[in-house]
Formats: sequence, structure tokens, C-alpha cells
Amino acid sequence: GWRGLFNDKWLLGALIGFEEGREESDSDDGRLGGLGNQEEGFELVLQARRSFTPDWRYWLVSRLVASDEGNLALFGIGRRFGEQTDGTGSEVNLVVVLHDSDYANKGFGIDAVQSASSGLEETNLSGGLRSFGIDYNYRKNINSDWQIYGEALFEYFSSEVRDSPVARSDYEAEVGVGVIYKF
Repeated sequence: GWRGLFNDKWLLGALIGFEEGREESDSDDGRLGGLGNQEEGFELVLQARRSFTPDWRYWLVSRLVASDEGNLALFGIGRRFGEQTDGTGSEVNLVVVLHDSDYANKGFGIDAVQSASSGLEETNLSGGLRSFGIDYNYRKNINSDWQIYGEALFEYFSSEVRDSPVARSDYEAEVGVGVIYKF
């Protein structure tokens, strides 16, 4: 991926992501049994931030995820903590996430064939609100070229997603760690 300042107020990013798909065996308790495996695929991710302040303490954030299996959009507000002005340190974003019906059904829908095979009720989700969330990020420079990155995400699902037999709970939580090379 790529990320960079467009001017003093816009931070833009683009990347190609890999979606690993889903296998029936991904569920230890058999909840995905009969739903079949979902194929892997690539996603195009476009991101933009618009700062409210010259020191990038507050911003609007947006992200668009586009794939051949649907689209997802995220919109929110964010804040960076600390005195750094180089993008390192801690930040938090409060977001709302929307998805189209294709993306919603890829993750949480059950078509007629899957219903007959799994015994779960057929579920067809519409597009719209997916969730509300909070995202915490931490970046630290190791040296002039390398940076470590950590993220924790909590996403509270909309009622339509929560009602899907595929959803394990009312929320999803993720933690990630990465290493970034800066050009």
C-alpha cells in the first residue's frame, strides 16, 4: 500500500488487501457447518483523512473497501494523543461502518442452498448500517525507515447483522500488530 500527505490538511492512502475467505472449519463449534467455504480474494482500499488542526490532533476519517464481492465504507472522527508531530504515538477513531447488500451477505447471509445444507434459516441482509466502532492505533519509529504498528478494534453490530445466525455475538473485537517500512 501507499500513504502520504496530499497537502497540509489531507492524508491519503491506497492499498491492495487480501481477504482470506472463510472455511466451514473456521468455527470450533460447527456454526459454519453446511455453509460451504468462501474463496479468497483481493480488495482495493482507499483511505482519506481531513485534519481540522495544523498539528493533526483532530480529523475526519473515511475508508472505502471495494471488491468483486461487495463494498464497505467507514466514516468517523479521530484524535491523536501526545506531543509528536510525526504521526507516531496513540490515536483513536470513532466510526460508523456501512456496507452494500453483497458485502453484508458475504459475511452474514445464508442463501437457499446454504440453508438447506446447514439447517439454518435463510437470511438475506440489505445494505446500510453494519456497525459502530472504536479503533485504537499506536505507531512507533524503530529507526528512520522502520515503524511498528499496533491496533485494537471494537465493532458493535447493527440489529440486522446481530440477528444473522452467522453472527456469534453482538460485536467483534480484533487486535493486530505489524511492521511498516517507510520510503
